[in-house]
Amino acid sequence: MPFSNVPHADMIGKSAAIAQALTPELHAYLVSLFPTPASITELYLKYETSFAASLKGDPEKVKACEADREALDQAIGLLFGLGKAAHRKDPTILGQLGFGTAKKPAGTGKPVGKPVGFHLSFGNDGKPWVALTRISSAKGYEVWTCNGDPGNEQNWKFLVWSTTCKKILLSGINRSVPNFLRVRGKRGDIVGPWSNWIALDPV
Repeated sequence: MPFSNVPHADMIGKSAAIAQALTPELHAYLVSLFPTPASITELYLKYETSFAASLKGDPEKVKACEADREALDQAIGLLFGLGKAAHRKDPTILGQLGFGTAKKPAGTGKPVGKPVGFHLSFGNDGKPWVALTRISSAKGYEVWTCNGDPGNEQNWKFLVWSTTCKKILLSGINRSVPNFLRVRGKRGDIVGPWSNWIALDPV
């Protein structure tokens, strides 16, 4: 999702802008871009007719057939895109639209495990980094930071994404104040539980 990794405060600001932009008029226009049952049927029948006429090899009829096919393909593509978006709420929708059952990527439904061995270390240059035991079901790791009350979820902000668990450098962190850190594994849109938080003292 476009804003899955942004902090809560940013999410509120971005969603407010979208809520303001999506006026009834814009919503109606968006809906109008998608084919209706009547328009899909009309495009299909027109393509079917022009295809039969093109079989004799007349260049003009072949050209008309290709144009009709492109128009139908564009309309079906819009429906498929809408179906894929709606699939999150109704996994049967693509099948209902005639596209068949969407194949589920291997391991999509497998939960992401809880982080183990999350700890803080420092390099020879004094820069902090964290590490944890590899989570086999995760494709990467999110590290979040908090320099307020760690018990208040609103205080946590996304800090860094890493595809490795062995050494995740904590760049861009304010070391003049106390910081708390936590991590979770992630695979696609599936996220695992949070680790226990650890403290990073100020310098």
